[in-house]
Amino acid sequence: MDLLTIGVLCLGAFCAGFTQGLAGFGSSLVALPLLAQVFDLKLAVPVCLFLSLSVNSVMVSRLRGHIQFGPLALLLVSSLPGMPLGVYALRAVSGDWLKTVLAVAIFVFVANECRGVRCAAPAGRGWGVAAGFVAGCTGGALGINGPPIVAWMSRLGLDRNALRATLVSYFLLAGCGVVTSQFLAGLVTGPVLIRAAVALPALGLGIAAGVGLCGRISEAAFRRVALFVLGGTAASLLFQGVRGIVAG
Repeated sequence: MDLLTIGVLCLGAFCAGFTQGLAGFGSSLVALPLLAQVFDLKLAVPVCLFLSLSVNSVMVSRLRGHIQFGPLALLLVSSLPGMPLGVYALRAVSGDWLKTVLAVAIFVFVANECRGVRCAAPAGRGWGVAAGFVAGCTGGALGINGPPIVAWMSRLGLDRNALRATLVSYFLLAGCGVVTSQFLAGLVTGPVLIRAAVALPALGLGIAAGVGLCGRISEAAFRRVALFVLGGTAASLLFQGVRGIVAG
């Protein structure tokens, strides 16, 4: 790897750790668009997954007392059938189309939240099952499973710590399933592990910075940060996807 590639890798890792430490989700949403600038998607996605596993392991140890096990179990069970489908899509479908579809879905969610469109009651279990299945598919395909999970859990009326704790627990356990699926598909290779190891120090610095800032912002500001992260990364994914489709 040249210095520019290492710099982009470490920047992506720092931003991933900072975002996850602050909002409880978004590490892959932030890191993948950056890493996709210097790596092929079939390499960038597994690297992002290993970074996500690392950061979520740290976050779970800090927030384990706030985990909501009912929603967590529902989402995990619902995600399992979608994971191998997503891994197959990563191998068979153009990464540019995958990025574009995911970006559009994220924009729809962010637009609804910004307009104040909310359910009168918490979302039902059926919607949770759908969110889990879609997250399993997108996690296997792009290493990004946050948007459907955040969209559903944001309707449950949980406080910030409970929301963050349950999200990072889901991302850690689901990430183990996705990595297993990718390993069986031959996508977890030596270069993936080397790049993930190189990025770990920057990831740790990002986590510390994000956790330190989280305790200093209000609940309303926290939700605005979450929406900003989603919207910004969706714009990046959409740009990359459309550019690739047009060029191809």
